Amino acid sequence: MIKGWFLWKILRIKYGINYKKVVLVLSGENRALDMACIDNLPDFIGRKYARAAIIFYPEDVYSLGDFDISPGDNVKLISLPGGDISKLYDYYCFMKFFDNIVFTFTDKPADNLLQRYLDETDINEDDAACLALYHLRYVPGASGTKG
Repeated sequence: MIKGWFLWKILRIKYGINYKKVVLVLSGENRALDMACIDNLPDFIGRKYARAAIIFYPEDVYSLGDFDISPGDNVKLISLPGGDISKLYDYYCFMKFFDNIVFTFTDKPADNLLQRYLDETDINEDDAACLALYHLRYVPGASGTKG
């Protein structure tokens, strides 16, 4: 856990993470959920009144070419070893250290039921990204919603 704390301090300083930025940490456990989070990232940035976003992704699961993000989107993509992402999430599970950060883990820790809800209910990855992870009040593009 102390490694997660040190890692967070290093990332925060190196990438200038503050409340003008949101941070999305992709786990690679559920590719559709990861991509739904990226697709709805502009809405999350707006909800948090931020100006930019940083996406950390596991280098052993994704490559830079997997993402359809243009440089003008105020989004920075950074690869991290999968072990570092797990350390960061373990620290976050112990202590919620930043309000503008979202992780896409679906099975970790043991009481995280997100993957079970996705498998056993009508909730899809867009719904989960917008309502469960980003805490938006609507799902952009869904019929009868604001977006």
